[in-house]
Amino acid sequence: MEHRWSSRKPIRSSITLTLPPSEKIQANICDVSLGGLAITNLHRLIPINTVATLAFALESNGSVSYHHLHAQVAHSDAARTGFLFMEPGDETLRLLRDMLYSPASRLEASIAGRPFAA
Repeated sequence: MEHRWSSRKPIRSSITLTLPPSEKIQANICDVSLGGLAITNLHRLIPINTVATLAFALESNGSVSYHHLHAQVAHSDAARTGFLFMEPGDETLRLLRDMLYSPASRLEASIAGRPFAA
């Protein structure tokens, strides 16, 4: 069983990674949580602890918000790469919390017997 402090929400969105010194890579987000996100279709491994700049858009309640965050690689294998957000900011956290824990999401989690963060 995986022990996480925030649940993951599957999403499909594109992302641009900027790796040091200035390499840009296009990828696809596969899921997001309050603490970070995971990408697929990278076609290469990024070493654990690498700090990247992530540029992506999220849709919530019919509106789109754009984000430009620093994140550190926490997991990397052939299938996916997981990033941990570094200081995501209040606005990004509020949006992610709304996406992950909307009243409908809370009801679904309660019915399924899963815990949720308030």
